[in-house]
Amino acid sequence: MGEVRNQLKSQSLEAVVPQSFEDVGGRVFPDEPSLADQLDLTQIVHAWQATHAPTYGNPIGQSSQTVTKAGASGEAEVTVLEATKSQVWRVQGIAISNSGGAAPVECKILLGDLTLAAGATGNPSSTNPVNSQNGVITYPFFVDLNSPLKFAVISGTGTDAALIVNAIKVSQ
Repeated sequence: MGEVRNQLKSQSLEAVVPQSFEDVGGRVFPDEPSLADQLDLTQIVHAWQATHAPTYGNPIGQSSQTVTKAGASGEAEVTVLEATKSQVWRVQGIAISNSGGAAPVECKILLGDLTLAAGATGNPSSTNPVNSQNGVITYPFFVDLNSPLKFAVISGTGTDAALIVNAIKVSQ
């Protein structure tokens, strides 16, 4: 425990995940010799928080993105938005685009393995928002490393469909 700061110094704050603090810190006992280690660990955790969650759950300025992913045939799931490491995205809106001119496409939208919408429809040659007024999806919701946002085309031509997602980071 006398070298807490040295054990983490070879890692950047971007590469450190919360589990690293537990691995390096181990147990800290409230005795006189461990006081310096406790202060070091507190400073390291505060530096990590300032890097990864600078606004503590509120949107991080200039981090919003609109992501578009094309569908696949055969009801194959396509990952649209996926977080890395400690990232958390707040999804603010979703739309389905249908580039085909003949028939609507019906999509299933998933958060991890949880189905958020089982029959979201995109009309031919148009883009339709997936709204929460019909009780299908409630905005905003969050995407993290363990719960990517995916979709699959369950009827219609899979390659005609695209899911458009607008999200903003709340943790990086």
